[in-house]
Amino acid sequence: MDKFLKAAGNLLPYHLLAYGTLLGTELYQARNLSIVQQMSFVNTKICYKALPMKEFIILQKRLFPVYFGAQVGLTALTAATYQPYSIFSLIKDPWSAAPLAVIALTGCLNWFLYGPRTTTASLAHRANRNFAHNHAMVIHFNAIAMLATIFYGFSLSARLLEGPNM
Repeated sequence: MDKFLKAAGNLLPYHLLAYGTLLGTELYQARNLSIVQQMSFVNTKICYKALPMKEFIILQKRLFPVYFGAQVGLTALTAATYQPYSIFSLIKDPWSAAPLAVIALTGCLNWFLYGPRTTTASLAHRANRNFAHNHAMVIHFNAIAMLATIFYGFSLSARLLEGPNM
């Protein structure tokens, strides 16, 4: 019980849970990831096939802001629970700070810029080219974020392998 209480008072379990949830969310959302080919989303593909176009667009308009917000929030939580002294320790470790910054930046760009532009373009009948551009940006930023999240996992593993002197 003492070990459990000691762990509960430490940032590490919260950091692992935040990172694991971030990675799990991204992996669930993504179906295929290849540097050469675009990423296709499980939710998007199923909904696209199952719903009429109007309902599909309405669902996507509501689903993706929540996903992008969760991605940014979980990245912030991962940074805030960085061992041993939160963000103050993260600043000293560029191999960990850089991928988290990339994930936060791409998530914010999708959440505030390209996601809304894609939704707006999907509602306009004349905007096929505009939709394609914005949708491609969302897809590419998601792929970059996923690669950065996986890279961060290796950085985290390297720190954990160092032992208690992290």
